[in-house]
Amino acid sequence: MGKIVSFATQKGGSGKSTLTLVLATSLAVDYNLKIAVLDCDYQQSIVKTRLHMDAENLEQLKESDPDASYPYDIFPMAMTKIFDFIDDPENSNKYDLIILDLPGRADANEIFDALTACDVVFVPLVSDYLDRASTADFMGILHSIKAVADKEGIDFSYYGLSTKRTNRREDKEMDEYIEQIGLSRLNSSLGLRAAYSRPSTLFSLQNPAFLRYAGGDKAVSDEIKSLCEEIIQKLDLPVTDLTTIKDATAE
Repeated sequence: MGKIVSFATQKGGSGKSTLTLVLATSLAVDYNLKIAVLDCDYQQSIVKTRLHMDAENLEQLKESDPDASYPYDIFPMAMTKIFDFIDDPENSNKYDLIILDLPGRADANEIFDALTACDVVFVPLVSDYLDRASTADFMGILHSIKAVADKEGIDFSYYGLSTKRTNRREDKEMDEYIEQIGLSRLNSSLGLRAAYSRPSTLFSLQNPAFLRYAGGDKAVSDEIKSLCEEIIQKLDLPVTDLTTIKDATAE
């Protein structure tokens, strides 16, 4: 059965949909994982990215390769339909990883319920003061879910994921704050880089040609690779040899 995760927080602008796009594409393209993204956000930004940015590129690819296709599946979905999807054995057996893109809020029962469907929730950590306060509130929600999950013997974890890092005083304050509240977080992080504003559901930012188009450099590729591989290890996803994949993506 595949793992279910979300990059979630209760504050908009934290980069959760961008994280979903960047990582889903890389995990599918560079690590050959079978991915489904459930776009439950009211803005439907992931669905729109595929329809308005990537559809034309796919048609161009098909001119030289008729079998070209998107590397993973995206489903626009109401949150009330999430459990119907993940409880369907055909879906749970088809995908290695199902990613829920949820609205940037946590004031509705349906969002709380969606979070309980996850094996792991990754919380984007932005160093702005208001984001830190919002993160603390969201941690309370996740802590209550984990307390119930632990009591019932259900696996549930959550980790902070530092984003938009700029090596400034705010980043240091965020680091100190996260240590203070005792939040486990990933070692990998993403900086505040222009390339992340041009995510694709078709091309990975580990692809040198698309990386150049997006205005990125090796630091971008290295960040994504490090984050993908840490997530693969945390979730025990079925990638058998990361060393072989590293060599292939470096060519």
